[in-house]
Amino acid sequence: MTHLVRRRRAVSASAALLLAAAAWAVPLRRADAGPTSRWVVDGYEQWDEGDAERAFITSTGSVKPGWDTTRSELEVGGSWSAVRAGDGVIYLGSDDKAAIFAVKDGKARKLASVGSGVVAVAALAIGPDGALYAGTMPGGQIWRVDRTSGKSTKLVELKGVETVWSLAFDHDGHLFAGTGPEGKLYRVDPKTGSARMVFATNDRRILSMVASADGAIWFGTSDDALLFRHDPAKGTTRAMADFSGNEVTALAEHKGSIIAAANELKEPSTSGVKTAAAVKEAEGKSDKGEKNKTTEKGKPGADKSSASGAEPERKGERKGKGALYRVRGDGQLEQLHSLGQTYFSSLAVTDAGQIFAGAGDKGRIYLIDVDDSVSTAFDVTERQIAQLLVEPGGKLAFVTGDGTALYQSKGRAGTATYVSKVLDAQAPARFGSLVWRSGGNVVLETRSGNTEEPGPGWSGWQKLRDAHAAGGGGQRAKVISPPGRYLQFRARLASDDAILRQTAIYYLPQNRPTRLTEVTVAAAEPDKLKTLEQSAGSPRSPVLKLKWKVENEDSDETVYKLAVRREGDVRWRPIVTGGKPLTATSFDWNTETYPDGYYRLRVTASDRRANPEARALESQLLSAVFAVDNQKPSIDNISVKYPSAAARATDALSPIAEVAFSVDDGAWQLAGSQDGLLDDTTEILELRLPDDLESGAHTLAIRVADEAGNIGSAAVTFRVP
Repeated sequence: MTHLVRRRRAVSASAALLLAAAAWAVPLRRADAGPTSRWVVDGYEQWDEGDAERAFITSTGSVKPGWDTTRSELEVGGSWSAVRAGDGVIYLGSDDKAAIFAVKDGKARKLASVGSGVVAVAALAIGPDGALYAGTMPGGQIWRVDRTSGKSTKLVELKGVETVWSLAFDHDGHLFAGTGPEGKLYRVDPKTGSARMVFATNDRRILSMVASADGAIWFGTSDDALLFRHDPAKGTTRAMADFSGNEVTALAEHKGSIIAAANELKEPSTSGVKTAAAVKEAEGKSDKGEKNKTTEKGKPGADKSSASGAEPERKGERKGKGALYRVRGDGQLEQLHSLGQTYFSSLAVTDAGQIFAGAGDKGRIYLIDVDDSVSTAFDVTERQIAQLLVEPGGKLAFVTGDGTALYQSKGRAGTATYVSKVLDAQAPARFGSLVWRSGGNVVLETRSGNTEEPGPGWSGWQKLRDAHAAGGGGQRAKVISPPGRYLQFRARLASDDAILRQTAIYYLPQNRPTRLTEVTVAAAEPDKLKTLEQSAGSPRSPVLKLKWKVENEDSDETVYKLAVRREGDVRWRPIVTGGKPLTATSFDWNTETYPDGYYRLRVTASDRRANPEARALESQLLSAVFAVDNQKPSIDNISVKYPSAAARATDALSPIAEVAFSVDDGAWQLAGSQDGLLDDTTEILELRLPDDLESGAHTLAIRVADEAGNIGSAAVTFRVP
């Protein structure tokens, strides 16, 4: 059985630099102006769009084989602690009446139960004598258990101690115990059981402990998330780190450096209101220590929180966030990874330096590889990874806490595959070369079709043809899948060292024209008519705004040509748009040099600049008929029979749109036509003059505007008796 991540992502600070350094790294879709396009997959976000089966995706933009695993369901209650012996037997400390179980070949047998009134075995360690040592909760007891017979002997009961949370042996065979609720470190003689307290942390618990290669004992605490180093030879202890959060949950060692999982946990609601974390927050003491750098959005550990009710809560379930650090012997800290919506529950480091970190409630195990890239290596049904154990050859065993099960990796997956997302070429396309960078045994295949989802009617998977070396350490081969709109590739990772770093597929979509959908013509300055303005203001503009809408499915660079033809003419007259090709979808046309009349506009769209001549396409669209009218309307036949006046307004092309008059340079007033409508090129105007004019000579001025905005005027002198 295989339990592996599918489509999981990874993060590395150096990933962007590594990709930028690739000599042939190119954009995702169209490479440049021209008909040939490239589809490139070379980063974790792009790889993550596909589907990795028995494989995982790293932050450096590569796909590697995952692991085949076996799963054994264990009826052992909840697993609180675990240790692996040299003979391969795994021992689990449980909360099933403080029973210790021995697991071999996927089967668990009860080895022993320790203590009376003990609830759980919270810590396990194997001593230099081969015996199993167990720390209990409550009672503060340490028991020695014969791994063959299961015979249990209480080694010591530590006074004032409620729980033995962690155990470790130093190089000289001394047993060290981390305890609570007073956070004290004890040194215990495994032969005589004599014990003495060697350090008090002033914290609540020593939850995690590990012996380093130099003989030191490192231990982490809660509720202040402190990390200490104890030197057994000198009997001295020094604080090495103060983490943000409230718990150092797990520790592991590799070549003198300590890997620490520091978490900021929210206590269960059953703890009441005045939890330790709540009190610290109220006192303003929660924001201290080494700060957790949040993982970037879209990367492992930056998972969005589950929707309310999407995942059932477990009794006593803990919520929080965590960070993973490397701590060197001189106290130098380096954050390796962080989780935004859950916390780290367990750690293990292989001899090669690969760091595996289990998540508290997401069922995932993250791999921080030797190059510091991060990926989700395992993703299982159970949500809590309780313990991680390294087995020979860098293999991994892990125990889940909810629904106790044991998983054991059996080596690299023999049938690891990666299937890409479906490329949509946007049009039927011919496919050319596939260029890739890989290591080990990687076999690539492609298939094509004309439906968005692969299925009936698609071609079968076909291997590439004529493979040969390409520049930059890559390889190039011919895609032989038939033309189609959609394409997909599959990679088989057929060796333990197989790795696929980058792919680029060249394809030639069927060219499609830039389609014109609408052409409009309007005044460039569509202001209201100005017959009522006291002064004439700026002159009317002869410029018309020409606009058109297009659909450019290929995103080809398109050049537009404009031409007009007056009604009754035979030839189209080109509009000069300037020295550079017109690529905008609008143009301001000055009509002064064109005779008045009714015209049509023709817009021609060409993608010649983006395609060879043989593939270039054009499309055209005509506008509705519109008027070019730059002539003013005229006013004649003015007659005054006070207090009435009449006149005739005439325009050669456009209907009269507005009439106004003024007497003796007074305010301008609107007037109308004889039939009450302004709807023709000739209108008989009727004006009602003020009836309070004095006797004598007066001046009547009239303005009329046509629909094109041209304004004509006239004036006459009349007498009032």
